[in-house]
Order: sequence, then C-alpha cells, then structure tokens
Amino acid sequence: MIPAQMFDRRLNPIKGWPSPYALDKAGQVSDAEADQGLVAGMVMHIDSVTALFKRGLPANEVPVFAWNGFSNFDTMGADDGNISLYGNKKGVSGLVGLGSFELQTTEFVDDVYAPNTPLAVDNTATVDLGKVKPGAFYTDTIVGVVSDGLSTNAHGREIVTFWTYFLPATA
Repeated sequence: MIPAQMFDRRLNPIKGWPSPYALDKAGQVSDAEADQGLVAGMVMHIDSVTALFKRGLPANEVPVFAWNGFSNFDTMGADDGNISLYGNKKGVSGLVGLGSFELQTTEFVDDVYAPNTPLAVDNTATVDLGKVKPGAFYTDTIVGVVSDGLSTNAHGREIVTFWTYFLPATA
C-alpha cells in the first residue's frame, strides 16, 4: 500500500509569494464540490449565486489557484473543541489569478506544454475538471502562460510551470 502524500497534488508558487502585496482568497466549498475531489493545484472560481468555491472556470470568471485541497488537514472541518478557518464548515484558500505569480502545478491535462503556450482550464465534467490545459488567446479564458514547460519536481511528480495571466475570451 502506498499512502497519499502531501506533495502528490500541489500548487507551488516559485515567484511572487509570499509578499505583503500577494493576492489570495479564502472561502468555503459546498459539500457536493468537496466530494468531487477539489485538490491543491486545481483552478477554481467563486460561484456568483452561492459565493462558494467550485472547480473549473466558466467563461471570463476570475481564476483562483487552489492552495490546498479539500481533504488536506488544514481545510477539513474542525474536530469538536478544535479550531480551523471556518469552524466545522469546509474552507479552502488559493492564489487569485489576477496576481503576479510564477506557479507550478501538478494538476494539468496530459498534453504538450512548450514555453509561451497560453493556458486555459478544462471545464468538462470529467476527472480533468479544474486542471490547466493548452488554450487559445481570445478564444478561451486564459489563466496563464507556460514559462518552463513540463518537468519533474523534487518529489518525482510531473509539474507545469507558468506565469499567471488573466485574459478573458472575446467574441
């Protein structure tokens, strides 16, 4: 048996964090979304109806890169008598895609990631929902641009390194 490790799914900011000017956001996640597998490194958005984080990115919404996954100990509802960000409610935090960051994520669709490739977000109802993928300027909502392409991190996990860049799709 190989237990899950905290580095299996990861968002690693390599530039722009921590800074007193860094842009981050904490919020709650619905029970349904939490059960569907929100993990660190995925792209999420704030639902305009419920004000809760959801995986994926509807057209032209602001991306938030999940700093921690729902099943991480620091995001799960607190034990009785213990404390957490939202008490017994489910909360996560992330880096807002409007900030100036260079990030590494383990959450990407299997594809080619050459430097300068624009990144969009998979919005299909599959296992890839919320993962970055190659996109097209002006056609897709762009959330980043590949800086170093695919590589393997110190923990042996494949990562994509990119700069955050928010460009809404245009008609």
